[in-house]
Amino acid sequence: MADAGTDLQYAVSAAGVLVLLVHKARAWRQAPPEHRPALLPICLSCVTAIPAFLLLAPTVGTGLDRLTGVPNLSVLVIYALGVVFVATNQAMLLYWRHPPARAWRTTRVVVAVCALVLAAMVVLFALGETPVERHDDFPAAYADTPYIGEMMVLHQGTFLLGLLNVVRLCWLWAPEDQPWLRRGLRINAVGVLVASAYSAMTLVAIFGSWLGADLDSWAVTAPDALTLSMPLVVVGASIAAWGPRLPHLRERLVRVRDARRDHRVLRPLWTALRAVDPAMLHAPGTLRERLSPEHRLFWRVIEINDWLHQLRCHRVPDLRAAVERHAPHLSPAEVDAVTEAARVRSALRARALGTAPADTPVPDQDDPVGAEHAFAGERTRLVLLALAFTSPVVDEVLACTPAPTG
Repeated sequence: MADAGTDLQYAVSAAGVLVLLVHKARAWRQAPPEHRPALLPICLSCVTAIPAFLLLAPTVGTGLDRLTGVPNLSVLVIYALGVVFVATNQAMLLYWRHPPARAWRTTRVVVAVCALVLAAMVVLFALGETPVERHDDFPAAYADTPYIGEMMVLHQGTFLLGLLNVVRLCWLWAPEDQPWLRRGLRINAVGVLVASAYSAMTLVAIFGSWLGADLDSWAVTAPDALTLSMPLVVVGASIAAWGPRLPHLRERLVRVRDARRDHRVLRPLWTALRAVDPAMLHAPGTLRERLSPEHRLFWRVIEINDWLHQLRCHRVPDLRAAVERHAPHLSPAEVDAVTEAARVRSALRARALGTAPADTPVPDQDDPVGAEHAFAGERTRLVLLALAFTSPVVDEVLACTPAPTG
């Protein structure tokens, strides 16, 4: 069960890096030729990080070792991918900051150093002996093994120095005039700094083993720092692209929330009016209309307005005085809404009793709520009406108003 949880942990990290790779690969294809050199290294970083995370999963790592017949080969591959990862990250920052010619002069030094480290790691692994499969606690098990301990120190030292240099460059080069890029670089710096704890803890465990201290638990838990850092790195590397859209997303979420609220508030009024003409109900034509709160609210407002229009010939125009008499504490806007609600309910009562329509319908411009709140739009007008529709004041007014006859 522990291995299953660890496998899932690393699989999720690999999936996050894969999403970043797809995003950056698409940006690379769409970028002009002069900007592509700055995007290629980060794509290569993702290409190295994905298999590294997959091999960190015990099931995948030990499976590779059994397939090749070389115990702990997956650990060497993970270490090699880690060295390439720090090299490509530094190259990414250099190509982003400097022209390609200048960036290449520094990048080739980084590449040469990392190539030498990779070669030395392979030689040391070949000279050492790791006969027993110890994928989960390799540093703790082989810290004292000749050549293997030195290989791990070489790798972890290179990895740590490379990551710290990435942190330094991200923080130093974060531009003040581009806020989202600045946030991205600094978030990335924090994520990489968290990842560097993996190397720091492993080095402390190895040196402690050499000095006789028992710090094996440090080496076993150190890889967790890599999975903790990955969400920060993914966000930091991509936030410059989607971050500027966050304010619009926030506005969109507010609109959806308000649409859900108003749709719910209008339901009692809509339910009461539905009997006026059920044939006018709108049937959603697409799944989007059915699921979108804004579309559903749009059609609810239209249906209510249509039914109210049909009721106008039944409505009683002189209920405002009764409302003011029964509720002198209401504000003018609340009096308007309650008056309109009383007129609507009176019209529904008249229609239910079969009363003949009035010869002179109430004109639109005499609608107090419509006149008072026209600036707020039909949606706001109907929400005010719906809130007042079940008001106790309306019950009192209608109780004192004779039912229409005819």
